[in-house]
Amino acid sequence: MTDAPDTPRPDLLRVGGVHVEYDGEAVLEDVNLALGPGRCLVLAGANGSGKSTLLRVCVGRQQPDRGEVRFDGAPPREVDVAFRRDVALLLDGADCFPDLTVAEHVGMVATAHGLGADAGPAAARVLAELGLAEQLDAFPGTLSAGQRQMLMLASVLVRPARLIVVDEPEQRLDVRARRRLAAALRAAKGNGTAILLASHDRGVVDEVADEVLLLERGRTAAVGTPAEVTAESAAWPWR
Repeated sequence: MTDAPDTPRPDLLRVGGVHVEYDGEAVLEDVNLALGPGRCLVLAGANGSGKSTLLRVCVGRQQPDRGEVRFDGAPPREVDVAFRRDVALLLDGADCFPDLTVAEHVGMVATAHGLGADAGPAAARVLAELGLAEQLDAFPGTLSAGQRQMLMLASVLVRPARLIVVDEPEQRLDVRARRRLAAALRAAKGNGTAILLASHDRGVVDEVADEVLLLERGRTAAVGTPAEVTAESAAWPWR
């Protein structure tokens, strides 16, 4: 008996015809996207192109004026227990718990999301992958800006999420840290997690993205692999 060919998994996140206005001015116009398990979609474009707005719409933090968003077939709602369990977010910055060490902080997140006895080892593993193995007993206030960013990313990556959504994860990270980040995101993809990012970093995009959606003034300028979008659009930020 031969194995049946792999069946494509259905999209986990779908956005159709999304339109958002601020004070009568369109900031997103007829944007569409689809993202399945184990795939990474990167939103690219200049500052002000609509990337952060689109991320907020995708996770239900902002309602579109027109169009629809579906996560696992239903509108995204952060108040839903299942949505909070399945979607790990890092948007608009995040606060650390100042009185918890790095290991305690990430371990608490892991425990809260059901890892039980595996919470401590999982936290230590993710922190090591992100280059914070020597800061396990440090408090957030003693960390550099890049290390604090890695702490926040570790709190996202330690969770058994179905979808990870992060706005510019490369912020405040040096070249080595960005490589560690890309490796951790690739590992999450390999475990079947869908990843939606906004990013300006070509290295991270090339390492992690399966597809890029390039926004220009709220409109889709190009969609495809990083190489395809580079070839298609003069608006590609790293051309």
